[in-house]
Amino acid sequence: MLINQLSPLRQQNVRATGSKATPSLPAPPQLPTDQVDIRAEQNGPASRRWMGAAALGAMSVACMALTGCGHQLQPEQLGAALPVQTPQQDSQQALRFEVIPNAAGKVDIIRQTHTETDTSTDSDGKSHTTTKTVDDPLQPVGVYLGQGLYLDAGLNLSLVPDRVVHQPVIPQDFNQLEIRGQLGAWSSNVVTQQGNTVTIKSPLSFSHTVTRDSENQTTLQLGTFSPLQKFSRIVITREGNKTTVQGWALPGMGALSRIEITTNGDTTNVHPFGIKGLVDTQITRQADKITVQPFGGSFSRTEIDVNGSGQMKVTRPWSFGSQTIQRGEKGLNQSERSVGSFNSSIENQGDNYIVREPGILSTTTIRLQR
Repeated sequence: MLINQLSPLRQQNVRATGSKATPSLPAPPQLPTDQVDIRAEQNGPASRRWMGAAALGAMSVACMALTGCGHQLQPEQLGAALPVQTPQQDSQQALRFEVIPNAAGKVDIIRQTHTETDTSTDSDGKSHTTTKTVDDPLQPVGVYLGQGLYLDAGLNLSLVPDRVVHQPVIPQDFNQLEIRGQLGAWSSNVVTQQGNTVTIKSPLSFSHTVTRDSENQTTLQLGTFSPLQKFSRIVITREGNKTTVQGWALPGMGALSRIEITTNGDTTNVHPFGIKGLVDTQITRQADKITVQPFGGSFSRTEIDVNGSGQMKVTRPWSFGSQTIQRGEKGLNQSERSVGSFNSSIENQGDNYIVREPGILSTTTIRLQR
């Protein structure tokens, strides 16, 4: 399920920026005071870096084959349990820009996809082409819609279990925000907030903007060439108990690029497009349980159990795996158990938030400047 008109534009942007030969990294420019430079050091000669990368790759493969991969915060690092947020607090946060790292744990509601083609040659010299549909990656930046729902900059809609219950891990009251990975300037993000507008700048791509037009309307503008901007503008409106995410469409075809989210009591219904009732996802919240029920019956159901200490257990469809999410005043732990056991965490260190996930070069630092 996706907003069809927007997916080709995102693919065009990637091809346009990726078609050129990758240049050597230039010296970092001097940025104006309302921007943040994000970069990683490159130490040692090329041969040593290559040997180090090979060693890290071998360690990563070994880690994926064993249990206990990743990083888990200790109780003193996690801190005391947080109070449950009120509906009023949640409503005030809704329709605002928010950073939610994937380490917080996300349950897919609408996942954007793209097609990949692979060509191989058999022993007789004949070529074979296979095509497969692949999920787009989740993004850590986007708009919080309320009720735990999050629309990221890739137009993926997720339920973030911890956000149903608690205030955001990463505060929203910043002037500048720096997201620093370990892959150098090509993987950096620069986020600035001026007045009601947040600008998201990534390397080799156009800037995205999130503008809070009013208390009940926010516009997400995905970066592209000026003549094409109307095609990549997403308008999010709230009226009573209904939130609408509207992408561009031909006259009379608006429902094909519209997401409707309606809340009645403890039940939230997400309708992407098509015939109502057939493709909807229903989210039900009780005192100690949250149920995510897409079309397909119990076989596709995700259940989230909540206990009084702030711990949540997320059970996936078919019981192939589960997550445990523990939130404290100083951070968040996520442990996932399926084939193996993998840990992620978000730790608050003053104005820095350290995000650790399994794998090599998987630590991200989010730095706030107020």
